[in-house]
Amino acid sequence: MPARILAFDASRGGEPRVRMAPVKTAAAPAPRHPVERDWPGDEIALSRFLAGDVLGFEQIVRYYSTMVFSLAARLVGPADAEDVVQETFLRAYHGLGKFRGESSLKTWLYAIALNRARARMGTLGRLRAVFTQGRSREDDPFASLDDAADPAASPEENAVLKERRVRLRAAIRALPEEFRAAVLLRDLEGLSYEEVADVLAVPIGTVRSRLARGRALLKEKLS
Repeated sequence: MPARILAFDASRGGEPRVRMAPVKTAAAPAPRHPVERDWPGDEIALSRFLAGDVLGFEQIVRYYSTMVFSLAARLVGPADAEDVVQETFLRAYHGLGKFRGESSLKTWLYAIALNRARARMGTLGRLRAVFTQGRSREDDPFASLDDAADPAASPEENAVLKERRVRLRAAIRALPEEFRAAVLLRDLEGLSYEEVADVLAVPIGTVRSRLARGRALLKEKLS
């Protein structure tokens, strides 16, 4: 699945526009931050934006959109993740003026993305209950996540790996929401315990207990 970066355009007299553009990648995984060499850092980008320079917000969008997309895709599936990312950055555009730096910009954006994904999950759940009533659902909206074949592995090994990924996704989706969020943020998105605590607005001790419980439930489901 190609990486995605949001392009930002300032609209005249209206809402900013964000455009999701696929970024073609080679067989190797895309770098976490495809535009890192152009990234001035949170403080400079934020200062530029607050001073009225739209470039500051464009840099924030380009640097963080891949991470936000990754989280959203794991929660709502790749197709709906694009809407979550756009909603996240539109809310950030209007909310950055009130950002006080009590958390990092990264965790602040993750918190917005998590809330937007939760809202969309509720909407999608209600719609799917209507449209799939009375028939089995064959398509997995998460099927394209992390399914790139390993070129060094045999077809049989790749088939086993794909099956494990399918089972892992199903097990994660079946976790209670509070455990699922902690596992996704820490084990799949790679946030530190402190960052997960900031995103979820809970003490680190709570993060550790949710992770322990979530991992235990995953182990039970996958055993």
